[in-house]
Amino acid sequence: METVVDATIPTDQFVLEETLARVPDVELEAVRFAVNSSACAMPFLWASTRRPERLTAALVNDPSTERVNRLSREDGRHLYSIDWTADAARLIDEFAEADGSMLDVQGTADRWTFRILFSDRASASETFQSWRDDGLEPSLARVGSLSCREGETTGLSTTQYDTIAQAFQTDYYDVPRGTTLEELAADFGVSHQAVSERLRRGHSHLVEQLLSESTVEVRTRP
Repeated sequence: METVVDATIPTDQFVLEETLARVPDVELEAVRFAVNSSACAMPFLWASTRRPERLTAALVNDPSTERVNRLSREDGRHLYSIDWTADAARLIDEFAEADGSMLDVQGTADRWTFRILFSDRASASETFQSWRDDGLEPSLARVGSLSCREGETTGLSTTQYDTIAQAFQTDYYDVPRGTTLEELAADFGVSHQAVSERLRRGHSHLVEQLLSESTVEVRTRP
């Protein structure tokens, strides 16, 4: 059964450690995470902070970035495009190439948080063990299973349900993926950004429901 995991790692084990230390009020969110190439790993970040100019300078000077551009502003958040150094890209790939689908990635002053959808608990366990074998120390905060009786949409909108169902049926959640966002967009006659938003909002709703109704807290290893 599909399993959703919330995991965290300290900022000093991932990217942008210096940026998060210099601008401690910032909240970062990856626009897209699961990719097939280091050159494209986590290329866009939304950032919320009271000091955007200081954040931009911190990002530009961070040892994990090669090139940073501030692209736009929306609802008080700033969108950045980032080219990572080779070492940072390899570290991001360590998470992006997990045997699951990244639903959400967020960074704050003390930790990075990942929400990952796995095909089953065994896949989740194997992935986290491989990270530990590589010297990373992820902490498991929550683990839960997704389930839905036939005929129910679990509160999703029709478009969200249809999009997630089509993604599942065309192996979008497989590793490697059996289809792409662009191909899903063509199926629905919309932009790939529209499909991405449908999936993200649908995933967020499902996970929120899961964690409020059937979440199991997980104790981390000492």
